[in-house]
Amino acid sequence: MEYTYILTTDSDAEMPASWLEELDIKAILMPYTLDGTEYFFDFFREIDDKHFFQQMRDGAKVTTAQRNPEDFKEFWEPWLKEGKDILYVGLSSQLSGTFNSANVAKAELSEVYPDRKILLVDSLSISMPEAMVVRVAAEKRLAGASIEEAAAAAEAVAKRSTALFMVDDLEYLKRGGRVSATAAFFGGMLDIKPVLYISPSGKLEPLLKIKGNKKAMRTMAELCAKCAADPQESHMVICQADCEEQAEVFEGMIREKVAPKSLHTQAVGPVIGSHCGPGTLAICFFANCDDLADMV
Repeated sequence: MEYTYILTTDSDAEMPASWLEELDIKAILMPYTLDGTEYFFDFFREIDDKHFFQQMRDGAKVTTAQRNPEDFKEFWEPWLKEGKDILYVGLSSQLSGTFNSANVAKAELSEVYPDRKILLVDSLSISMPEAMVVRVAAEKRLAGASIEEAAAAAEAVAKRSTALFMVDDLEYLKRGGRVSATAAFFGGMLDIKPVLYISPSGKLEPLLKIKGNKKAMRTMAELCAKCAADPQESHMVICQADCEEQAEVFEGMIREKVAPKSLHTQAVGPVIGSHCGPGTLAICFFANCDDLADMV
């Protein structure tokens, strides 16, 4: 199908590659460096996620970086030259400077192409919650929505797209500045499993501290059942960072307590995984409330 505008995102929206193809979504790839070598995450097409997380367990050093304005200008300009407008639904501005880079690129390109529209939507999320917001825009476009209508639809769901997640080792969150060194140390000593979530402001926020994996999974499933919008009509995604057996158990809990319309499990990518670490487990969904913290 020929569209009058191009729907773009970044690969921190860790959607299945099939979504990109089926819905004609274009993505700027996000970089990560593994032991000094730079790679770009291409939606699981060219990466063995299990091998990546084993490398992290073995002590490999992984870092990430934001995209700069020149990257966005190079990414978007060919379509602008063709007379196409651009809609970008990007990762949370609270978690990366990438969205700000997109804004800078928009301002500069708008001077060169004053007749073209470049609309930006802050998804206020990352990983599959970001992908779910992108998909809303894609489905609106497929139904014939204008660029303004698709952007408005994405903005309307952005604050409700969230994830509950637990990490296996607080050390990775500590390295990224998500928890203090003291909290990471005592959390590991006491087998505390912190449950975090993506807040309405687009940040990763601590929600609960629970002792033990199974209790943490059960608590996340119960909270998902309580907070999911139209749970029996919902499409949900479980994300796992090389903890497939645990994810299988968790999937059973979600099916029992939530019974969503559809549910699939997928891997966590290396950019997100570098911050949360192996063993991370998440459930991603649209919430029925403004802030999950109010429901705890």
